Amino acid sequence: MSGRDVSHTIDKYLRSLIRTVLEDEGVIHFESHSRTSVYPQDVTASAQLTATALANTFGNWGEIIPINTIPFPFHIIGFCACDVSAVTVYHVQLGYNTTNSDPGTNMEMGERKFRIASTPISKQTEMMTIYGQGIPANSRVMGRLKTASGNADTVNLHVVLTRNVPVSDEVSIYSAFPW
Repeated sequence: MSGRDVSHTIDKYLRSLIRTVLEDEGVIHFESHSRTSVYPQDVTASAQLTATALANTFGNWGEIIPINTIPFPFHIIGFCACDVSAVTVYHVQLGYNTTNSDPGTNMEMGERKFRIASTPISKQTEMMTIYGQGIPANSRVMGRLKTASGNADTVNLHVVLTRNVPVSDEVSIYSAFPW
């Protein structure tokens, strides 16, 4: 290979690398300035999650977003607790599955713990932020609940989502938390 060929190959590689870096920068900008959406859109509807009647024990997974509803990869960035059944500590965990099934191993995608001091909720609720990696298009989103009370408490919620645009070298999902 001549010096000119080597120079041409290096030049092509560097241009490709710069293009990838610029595309990733565009994705980073998009992620922080992307439009959000609330699900469900109907303000009179919400997903209800129910805890098991044992303190600190998750109830069954409940559907929040049905399969084949969101046709693009997305993130759940938070949720709003619209109504609760009791004054207690709540722990909501969200997950997904690409089939019409409950989340499988390592399909949890975010969780949040919060305390409710009065019921009905006496202050305006805000979005409770959660962090997780992207969810494949058309996935089913589920949630489950545990509380401190030892009763079958409930929470009604809406989720807030945004589009997920992958970067060129995304970090893989950690196999599992150690607890």
